[in-house]
Amino acid sequence: ELTELTERARNRSISPEEMRDGTFSITNFGAIGGEYATPIINHPETAILGLGTITEKPRVIDGEVVPRNVMTLSLSIDHRVIDGAEAARFINTVRKHLESPELLLLD
Repeated sequence: ELTELTERARNRSISPEEMRDGTFSITNFGAIGGEYATPIINHPETAILGLGTITEKPRVIDGEVVPRNVMTLSLSIDHRVIDGAEAARFINTVRKHLESPELLLLD
């Protein structure tokens, strides 16, 4: 069923009723070149994670300025359901796994 829904979503033939009643969404505004956004939570969801485009930016590594690929993550949460500290831990874990995907094999 998930494969079927995914295919219909990619083909833009999924119905609004089939996209309802989720608890968490991921939006990829980076796919169209967006770097920053403030994702809005759709009821009854409790959070939404936005992914920005990957761009090369200067970063300081060991005291040296070097180019690095950087992707902006934007997390919006419903504070009535999720504590801000938990949200921070979640986004830090996502970042850690994006930076070192081999960690996914250890969890």
